[in-house]
Amino acid sequence: MKNASFQRNIKKTSPSVLLSLSVRFMLLLAFAMLSLSALFVSLLRFAVTQKQNRELESGISLISSAILNDRTDELDFLNLPYYITYTVYETETQNVLATNDSLLPLLDSDGKKLVYFEKNYFTDGDLHIRCLTRKIEKSGLFLTVECAVDIANDSASKMISALPSLLAIAFFPVLILSFALSFLISRSTIKAFNKLREDYDRERAFTSNVSHELKTPLSIIDGHANLLKRWGKNDPAQLDDSIEAILRETGNMNRIVTTLLEIARIENGKIKIEKNRFFLKDFFIGLRDEFKITYPELSFEIADENYLEIETDVQKLHQVFTVILANSIKFAGKNCTITLAARKSGDKIELSASDNGTGFSDAVLPHVFERFYKGDESHNRNEGGAGLGLSIARTLVLALGGSIEARNSPYGGAVLKILLPST
Repeated sequence: MKNASFQRNIKKTSPSVLLSLSVRFMLLLAFAMLSLSALFVSLLRFAVTQKQNRELESGISLISSAILNDRTDELDFLNLPYYITYTVYETETQNVLATNDSLLPLLDSDGKKLVYFEKNYFTDGDLHIRCLTRKIEKSGLFLTVECAVDIANDSASKMISALPSLLAIAFFPVLILSFALSFLISRSTIKAFNKLREDYDRERAFTSNVSHELKTPLSIIDGHANLLKRWGKNDPAQLDDSIEAILRETGNMNRIVTTLLEIARIENGKIKIEKNRFFLKDFFIGLRDEFKITYPELSFEIADENYLEIETDVQKLHQVFTVILANSIKFAGKNCTITLAARKSGDKIELSASDNGTGFSDAVLPHVFERFYKGDESHNRNEGGAGLGLSIARTLVLALGGSIEARNSPYGGAVLKILLPST
């Protein structure tokens, strides 16, 4: 009951937890994407600035070299990028000697790169340049060589300036995309958590059931051993009863442990499937003859009109049907009628075993393949068995690549249906 209540609470809180996780992931992803975008813009801006600085230094060097080498008439033919403007003027009088842009203001950056901005400098806009100046002396005349890059009209600079606006516009699409991704991640996380929790609860219940099943025979063995130790060994009748009880409970424990180990081997893929090709009708007849020896009151009906053939592990399938038939005898009685049937179902073969007993109760039906489940909460040992039979049958069927289901026949009785690959 406690576990069922926990599962109900998980289902109720899942939507709110999913929304909360989605929002958190969304903010985290959005922040990460915007941070990476800002870093990209910064790196791009740094790269463009370094390129402009190199071009300014190269331009200053070319112009200074031409002046110092008396090649002033070559200034107009220097190999300068079209977006580089320059001015050469006398440092003291600011008399312009040469320029390729008469609107370039006379600046002095003192040998450092300088960003200069003046609003409404032109009739149609602002002045925004990066400049570099260098002082040289030619024939006793002190000159200032100024080179500048028009940042406002530089394509790379324009692109960088536009990126923050583009990022602002892209913020909401990024947010939506982040939420969608976050929602998917969160949903997968919650599913994984719920699956982990279910596995944990199932294993905890399994451990509890194992402890319960082994504790009972141990208590009986311990009781009879103490009884024999005190006085039972001197009473022949009591001695026989105690030895019989100890052997019986030891056998029960051995069967439980052996079955659990077999289930573990199957689930861990440590069993080898050896496929054989055989006719199902012959297989059913063999089962009938085998059980009739021990239970002569049993009645069998075999339905396989097409005499179907299948390729699978006959030993594993025999083990599955042994469990199913033993279960029918246990609950429907030793004089029940069991019907074994086979038919083609698409690309699979459907095998079924049904009896004319009372069938499964509504409370039991959803749990028939659970380990240690016996139809009640007390695990009454008087009914016999440990509740592992149908569990191992299901595990074997899965190992054979098939599926198994339990239901009640509309005419009364239990039906176990198995679907197996035809080849």
